[in-house]
Amino acid sequence: MHIILKILLESILPVLLLLPLIMIFTKDENQIKTIGFFLFIFICYQLILKIPIEYKELQFINGKRNWTGKLIGIFFGSVTYLLIYKKLQPFTFLRIKQDPNKLAKTILICSILIFTAFFSCFDSAKEFDTEILIFQLTMPGLDEEIMFRGILLALLLTCLKDKIKIGKRTFGNPCILIIGLLFGLVHGCSVSNKLELNFEFYPFIWTFIFGYIWSWVTVESKSILLPILSHNLTNFIQNLVRMV
Repeated sequence: MHIILKILLESILPVLLLLPLIMIFTKDENQIKTIGFFLFIFICYQLILKIPIEYKELQFINGKRNWTGKLIGIFFGSVTYLLIYKKLQPFTFLRIKQDPNKLAKTILICSILIFTAFFSCFDSAKEFDTEILIFQLTMPGLDEEIMFRGILLALLLTCLKDKIKIGKRTFGNPCILIIGLLFGLVHGCSVSNKLELNFEFYPFIWTFIFGYIWSWVTVESKSILLPILSHNLTNFIQNLVRMV
């Protein structure tokens, strides 16, 4: 019973914490259904990822990483995108074509993110593991970018305001901020088997920054291609540097 509650809490808590912020920036009350749909997709996605971790007998690929959850997550994200494609327009980011006017800028930003991975040489060493390198080079970028940037970000863009206004000043897009925060909370918050909430600041702030930038790149380039490549290469290099 504790395991079920743990999975549910970890799946619901990140988006629940951000719900007040989402409601603040909602365009109007007609968008409530879309917000509810956003919550439903996120929670289902989190359940898909977490259940195979807690119930090993459900894994169809045994390994050191959550291959089963990630592969099902990619499938779930891809099918969901196809089913709600029309609802996401004009924010249909699952495409290869980039905005040519923003290409140089977005490539530069993603290249900088990849370069930061080399600073992992200052972290503790890890034992060389081919499986982990293959996993990091393939799974996280595909799974998380399809869901967070391809679907969840796109859904928010359809129903939230496009600027943060404080007085007479306007700032960035609240959708980019919210998805960045959600990405950080997913990586920084966890629930123990005793149902105790744990919060790790460093993983949160690190993944928030990266999640914010990848969301910005997606909006600018109108594609998740660069975030997928940047995400996987960053994860791969971070692990490789610590292994060698």
